[in-house]
Amino acid sequence: MLDSETLKFLVPVVVAVAGWFAAHQFNVHRDRQNKRRDMRIQFLLDAYRRLESAANRQKMSEEQKLEFESAVADIQLLGNKEQVAATVAFLRQHASRSGANIDSVLQLLRNDLRAELGLAGEVEYARIFRFTCES
Repeated sequence: MLDSETLKFLVPVVVAVAGWFAAHQFNVHRDRQNKRRDMRIQFLLDAYRRLESAANRQKMSEEQKLEFESAVADIQLLGNKEQVAATVAFLRQHASRSGANIDSVLQLLRNDLRAELGLAGEVEYARIFRFTCES
């Protein structure tokens, strides 16, 4: 059996090791969550930029079309339920050839990204600016 002198030293060591282990596990979990959040923000920010770049243009280059398709795929992979639903609704409307507007998807992305980045307030409706190209 262990005598009281040994227990006096052993108990604090066990508590310290258990505390270190618990703190380490908490830090690992927090770091993973932060990394996942940062990665999601970056992908959605890139998707927003690609969609916005191609939105409301008379003609799109092949590169813009590929970027747009990639952005749609990223949103379906990493977007929240509302963003994915709005994206799928846009795709269905676009496929029906009745004209489709990506603005609602952009607004959802913009509001989510602003919230994630801690920016104050939602932007109700931001305008997409395009120069008019004259031939």
